[in-house]
Amino acid sequence: MAANWEKILLTYLHDPPDKALSIPGHVDRARRYAVIAVGEEGSRSLKEAAATADPLASAVERFPMPTARRDGERAVAPKNGQLRIFHPLSAAPKDLNVPPLDDALTQAEQQQLAAIVGGLPANEHLMRLLAIWRLWPDALATNVHPCFALLPADTRTPDHTIWHHADTAAAFRAALDAGGGEALLAFALGPVQRFIEAARTVRDLWSGSMILSWLAFQAMKPILEDLGPTALIYPSLRGVPLVDLWLRNAQGLQEQVPLPPTELRMTPSLPHRFLALVPWGKDGTAAQKLAESCRQAANKAVKALAGAVRAKLQQPLDNACQGWDKRWDAQIENYFNVATAVLPLGGSAQDIDQTLARLLTGTDSFEEAFPNAAAVRQLARAIPKGDQPGYDQEHAGRWQHQVELAQRSLAAHRTIRHVPSNPPVQNGERFPQKCTLLGTFEQMGPDELGASRQFWNTLSASEQGLSIEGVRLRPGEGLCAIGLVKRFAAPAFLKKELALETDDMRFPDTWTVAAADWLRQAGIDWRRDWRKPWNGNWLYWSRPDENPEDADSCPAELWKIIASAKEKQGNPPVYYAILKLDGDELGGWLRGEKSPQVREVMHPDLVAYYENLHQSAGLDAKRPVGPALHAAISTALANFALHVVPHVVAKHGGTVIYSGGDDTLVLLPISTALDCARELQAAYTTDWYEKDGRTYLLMGSRATLSGGLVLVHAKDDLRLALQDARRAEEQAKDAGRDALAITVRRRSGEHTTAICPWGFVPAVTKWKQAFLAGASDRWAYHLYAGRHTLAALPKEAIQAEIRRQLGRAEKPTLQLLPPDTLVADFEAFQSSTVAAGSYQRFALVGEALRHFLTLCHTASFMARGGKE
Repeated sequence: MAANWEKILLTYLHDPPDKALSIPGHVDRARRYAVIAVGEEGSRSLKEAAATADPLASAVERFPMPTARRDGERAVAPKNGQLRIFHPLSAAPKDLNVPPLDDALTQAEQQQLAAIVGGLPANEHLMRLLAIWRLWPDALATNVHPCFALLPADTRTPDHTIWHHADTAAAFRAALDAGGGEALLAFALGPVQRFIEAARTVRDLWSGSMILSWLAFQAMKPILEDLGPTALIYPSLRGVPLVDLWLRNAQGLQEQVPLPPTELRMTPSLPHRFLALVPWGKDGTAAQKLAESCRQAANKAVKALAGAVRAKLQQPLDNACQGWDKRWDAQIENYFNVATAVLPLGGSAQDIDQTLARLLTGTDSFEEAFPNAAAVRQLARAIPKGDQPGYDQEHAGRWQHQVELAQRSLAAHRTIRHVPSNPPVQNGERFPQKCTLLGTFEQMGPDELGASRQFWNTLSASEQGLSIEGVRLRPGEGLCAIGLVKRFAAPAFLKKELALETDDMRFPDTWTVAAADWLRQAGIDWRRDWRKPWNGNWLYWSRPDENPEDADSCPAELWKIIASAKEKQGNPPVYYAILKLDGDELGGWLRGEKSPQVREVMHPDLVAYYENLHQSAGLDAKRPVGPALHAAISTALANFALHVVPHVVAKHGGTVIYSGGDDTLVLLPISTALDCARELQAAYTTDWYEKDGRTYLLMGSRATLSGGLVLVHAKDDLRLALQDARRAEEQAKDAGRDALAITVRRRSGEHTTAICPWGFVPAVTKWKQAFLAGASDRWAYHLYAGRHTLAALPKEAIQAEIRRQLGRAEKPTLQLLPPDTLVADFEAFQSSTVAAGSYQRFALVGEALRHFLTLCHTASFMARGGKE
């Protein structure tokens, strides 16, 4: 059934953006805005269009509430030019500065809306919906008043915005059009970590991330085309570069939607999974059909990507070996796997509640299974009859547990092992070696070992070898179909898809990443000033033609600049950092397990109302999670990925590999790695982030982040380093979360890992600065060498030994690192807590000492730039 885009657009506009500024009159204002969007005649259907979807959206989003009364006198209005809102996760209050609602303000809103739709055909309601959805929120916040980014949908429960409510209402409208009620559709694509970590170069690493992000978006497109972007509950799509490119290229909005900046188009920012609100249809046919369309779209996209790479390789590889790609199709078809799950939301309330209770907890009683939600539902029953609205308000908990059930179903689907269907083997058939990048599939090319080596040696030759816009094969490599797609996807396919130029897709090698801060100080901009093929090895050579067999010689002019910089600054560092970050317990937030109490996000006037009704249990319960709150979480994660990570990482001279919201991977010089990690953590856990005059919602002060930071030699195998980064992140989570695990992969062979609470990162940075300023690190070596003996001693003896070792140091060290200060640092470190102070991070003093001394050792290593 084709979507009724006019009805969906009207539903999106059923509440004006300024509703919170004045509840009285908001219906008339919405009508005036609708006239601009759909015309006078179409606007008459505004109330009818939203008649079912708006109550559904409101019921699943909000707490039970008494009526605001006919003229809204029980509604909460701005006072003294401010409106109280709450952060949806931390419950932090914010008094939002708001303008008076007058003719000038509403006219400005109308002007912004008219400017957006002015150049669009009057009867193209889909185009108008997409343009308004994408542009109006930003236009009002940027050009009219900043408050429009955060104005709440309901001033009585002001923890989600009017835009979140508009999205949810429009999503319900689209889902209801097909009949049969609504459903949830969950999707996931894999493999993820295994695919990303199969990388020999930074380009490989980025390509794997971008391919997954692009494939996930292709899988979403059937939903976007059938139901619109508001149907996506997670992730948040507004402002995502891939979505903006789709709006421009496929939906005719080139003039309206600006081209995203290059650095954002280069940032993989969509996760590999999504959740959408879709129609169920008769016996689930509509939902199942859409799920199948998503799976087919993902598989079709894989073939399109692989086909584009194959076409680029065809001529040069045919010249080297006819039939080099005989295993290509089987490998491409058998690598990626997609999974979907659908769950109906309709049915009688009693049946739904019993089913959720039985499937999730094994009991038929909703109250026993979900006492928190039951306490919130009691608020609805406590409202006096004269104050009750004319609709059911006992929905608390239903949405979040339906989402949980859908995700469990998806997880069950993904446990089914994907067994590839390999082509039959002929008698006596030979097989080439395994792929040097992935190790799972056979290499392309000849089967016979000697011929295979000759084939790949020819392709990787520095002079006449395979090269597509500067992307090459390394000596000793032999790749399968997936490996070749990953290596050459950027020039063969992604460049066009992302509207990039060849120069945009130049990536630093690990040597360049290690030397990024050194290059900045030397005034060498390898991207801007040296557009010929760049090789970070040049920075470390003793002569400009040191390795002619494997690399081009360094240009004479550049060699002079490098030599001069070495005389002034010394040799560049040979170690760089891999930083991997992951939001803690995101599932707990989505399931409502970590939600604030109801009383914390309800306006004080309504808290007082329920306290007068003796409803403390409901007020003390956790806030139920609805689609708007899920959308708020998605928005916070998208804001972090798009407005924080690229900006902060660029400031610290790093390279973003992916930034999918709660999951981030970046490469950094070790000189800035700690500062960058700390700044990203501080931003992730802030309530609202200020940038360029705008206020962005982030995850808030009750959210936590865990990370792994690996210091690795530029010559090390990138795949092993990435595994260590993932392992370090896991160690941080195992140590109570909310921490950074720092691993040092020394070329000497010793690998160490220490847990560093985020609050202690400044202390490690302080030690590093002291070592840079001339403090000796001999005391750190002595303490580290004796760490096993010290661990068995009482805390007082450990502190005495720290003082003794530092006391033996020369004067600069004592001034830069006073013994009493270091002892105080140890005291603070070993007494650090987790889970909001619930328990100590380190169970034993000896355990804390081991991590503390390893951090001292690590700070010294970082100050030396990795010199051992």
